[in-house]
Parts: sequence; C-alpha cells; structure tokens
Amino acid sequence: MKMRPAGRPYLVLFLVSFPLWYAGLVLRGGKGLLDHSPIDQQTRQASAWLSGRASLAEAPEYLEIADFEGRHYVSFPPVPAVVELPLVLLFGERTPNALVGIYFFWLLALWAQFLLLRRRGFDETSATLASLSFVFATNLFATCVRANVWAYGQSLGYCLAVLGLLFVLRGDSGAGRPGPGYLLLSLAVGCRPLLALLFPLYLALDLRSRPERPWPRALVTLVAWSAPVALALALYNQARFGSPLEFGHNHLDWARKLPEGIWSLSYLPWNAYHAFLRLPEWTGGWPPLRFDTAGTALWLNNAPLVFAAYGLVRRRFDPLVRGACAMALLGIGFGILCYEGRGNTQFGFRYAIDLLPAAFVAFAFAYRRFSPGMALAAASSILLNVYGLAVWKEMPRFRA
Repeated sequence: MKMRPAGRPYLVLFLVSFPLWYAGLVLRGGKGLLDHSPIDQQTRQASAWLSGRASLAEAPEYLEIADFEGRHYVSFPPVPAVVELPLVLLFGERTPNALVGIYFFWLLALWAQFLLLRRRGFDETSATLASLSFVFATNLFATCVRANVWAYGQSLGYCLAVLGLLFVLRGDSGAGRPGPGYLLLSLAVGCRPLLALLFPLYLALDLRSRPERPWPRALVTLVAWSAPVALALALYNQARFGSPLEFGHNHLDWARKLPEGIWSLSYLPWNAYHAFLRLPEWTGGWPPLRFDTAGTALWLNNAPLVFAAYGLVRRRFDPLVRGACAMALLGIGFGILCYEGRGNTQFGFRYAIDLLPAAFVAFAFAYRRFSPGMALAAASSILLNVYGLAVWKEMPRFRA
C-alpha cells in the first residue's frame, strides 16, 4: 500500500487536539496560551546552563531540588531542559512551555501515530481516532497538559519515543532509515530512563522492516546512534553526582529518609493495588467521585492501554515483535511498580504513560481498525480525564 495522505486528517488531528489540550490546560489552572508552569525545574536548569553552571543558584522550598555537596541540582533527566534552552533565550524564565514543550510535541506524536497506523493498514478514520485516543484517552491527557517538571519529562519522553518509531518501522514505500529512530529513543531515555527497555523492541521492528539486513549490522546502527546521547547523560550525571547512573533523585530530602531507597520490591504490592484494583468512591458531596490521588486503577482512564494488553495476549501477530512488546511492557511495568511513589499526587496512575509507546506498537500490530466498541471505551476514558482535570484542585490529597 503506497500512502500519500492528504491534508485533511492532519487538519482533523489539530482541530480536535488543540481545543482538548487548551481546555485541559485551563481546567488544570493554566494561565492562557503562553502558560508557564511554576513547577519549572527544567526552565531553571536551562537558565543555569546559559549562565555556565550545572547547579542552580537557589532552591525554592516548593520545588523538588537535590542537594549534593553543598550545591543545588535538578533531579530530573535533562532532555526537557534542552528543549527549554531556545525558549529561555527568546522569552526569559517565563517560557511558553505548555504550548511548545507539551502541545507542539503532542501534535508531532499525533501525526507520527497516524502515519504509523496507516502503514499498518488502518483506514484514515481508524488511524485518526486511535491516534487521538493514545493521547487523550490515557493518563497523558490527565497528567501532562501543563509543563510541570514530571509531566514535561513523561510527555516529551512519550512523544520522542513515538517519533522514533517512524524511522525504525519502515513503510511499504521503503522510506526511512533506522538510525534517527534510535537517536530519538535515546533522547526519550533522557526524559524517562525506564524507556531504555524499549531498545529491544525498536531493534525487533528494525529487523522485521529490513529483513535483508543482518542483525549485527542493525545492532551496530543502534549503538552508533544512541551511544552519543547515552555518553552525554552519563558524563553529566558523573559531573554532578559522581555516578553515571544517578540523575539526582536519591539526593532529594524525602528520598534520603527512605530506609529501603526509592526502588524496592517492598513497594510493589502497595503500588500494584493502586494501579490495578483501587476504585474511586462516591462522596455524596463535591467532587462526587473521589479518585485516590495515591493512584487509582489505570484501566479506568487508559482505554488504549487495555486494548493493547488484550491484543498482545489474545491476538496473533509477528512473534518477534510480540515478544519484544511483552518484554518492554513487563519490564517497564515492573520498574514503575517498584518505585516509591506514595507522595506523588496523581489522577489515575500517571506512571502508565511510560507503558504507552510499547502499548502503541502492540495495538498497531494486533489490530487493523478502531472499532465502535473501542471508540466508546476511549470516549469514556476521555470524559474521566476531563473530570479529573476539572476537579483536581478539590480532590482530597493522599498523605503518606
């Protein structure tokens, strides 16, 4: 199938996505189209770089800032701060990062998802609806309408990973080289380190898209394109914290108080309960439906993730891709369930965002259309996400 998409689907993606994003931004407390989140460690990091420093000049109490050897550091992976660099140069410290860092990349991801689904044989309507659903019928919508520091990382990581798929999953036209796809995935890892577990999946897609190429050559391409970013991240961490794998979370004040550290098997039962079993409660007041901000069952407001999981288990497709998808979903899922996240208030289970790139691949391979039942379930997830954005300020907060 040779695909030459007209402009109409892209216009539809914009006309639907922009008002949804903007409505969510306003509901979440955003201050208009050029909104700048006050939880802006990435902007502060970009400003520090422009001043010739890796450390911050100050550490406001309302921000999570790592203290190490008398200096203050941003404890989040640095790629979102790279996006902030030109914005700081143009706008100063009040960057329009919701518009540029969030929505602009969402639009790119929507376009990429549409193209990828068309390559897999979806018709235009199905590809459009499925693409929109992976953004707005998931925790990506409920969590990432504003460029808060953690939302910035999760949103940008997802978008970069999806854009990378365009290069590793070649279309019938034969266009596309895999190298930039591995580069984009390595940048996604610089937003969310657990996304490194997607590399085997990307390699599997590369091999299936180019069966004439031996796997050692594909592996060399992966290493050659991803190594520069991996090396830069390692050197940056080494320079700040004396360890190539330390982004700084272990040096946060609350993390130092944890007897078992921020990663432990002991957190798995509590997190798994909230991720899969914790249901909302009727309050009899306002807001009428209370979602536990320590985490609520992810399947309630992440319909595409459910479709993907069902397709992975129940439908047949390429065994190499299927196995790589399963490994990525299980590996990332295990990682997020072993993270101490009790103090992170959220709607739904926001760490589900890290599962979405692998889930998108599983969905694209397991199905050939977006059925009416899928559309109904996705609409339900979207409505729940809008509800969460609307009542967020009034949601009772979990306290560890």
